[in-house]
Amino acid sequence: MLIVRWAHAIGAVAWIGGSAFFALVLRPVERANPDLVRPVLRPLGSVYRELVDISVIAIIVSGLILMFDRLTGNDATAAWFIVLGVKLALAIWMFYLVWHFRQSDFDPTEQPSGLAAKLSWLIGYNAMVFFGVIVFLLASILRVLFENSISS
Repeated sequence: MLIVRWAHAIGAVAWIGGSAFFALVLRPVERANPDLVRPVLRPLGSVYRELVDISVIAIIVSGLILMFDRLTGNDATAAWFIVLGVKLALAIWMFYLVWHFRQSDFDPTEQPSGLAAKLSWLIGYNAMVFFGVIVFLLASILRVLFENSISS
């Protein structure tokens, strides 16, 4: 189970960390120097896509193993199930966003406009970072809830 937890954590850190690097470092640099940075973004995007694919597979497989491990024990509380449900819903939304971006030939260098700009925190590329950080928080809450249930 230690290796499964490690794979789950490494997959999540790689995906969300890469998204944060792209959103918080590469995009601002690209806005400041578009002619210099854009030729580099395409090759980086293909490497990042492979990282995301491997991370998503690792997260799904290890997450299912971890979830069933907890569910087969007697230590899961109602609060734990609620937090898990929210975490799963956000993770599924993030997986959907990745799939949607791939299907629509998404260009992360384009700035949204209109309604898409207003909803970009929910449906845009930056949503990966936002929801990823929330999922990390929920994972910590799950851990605390589990530790509290086994200590009582």
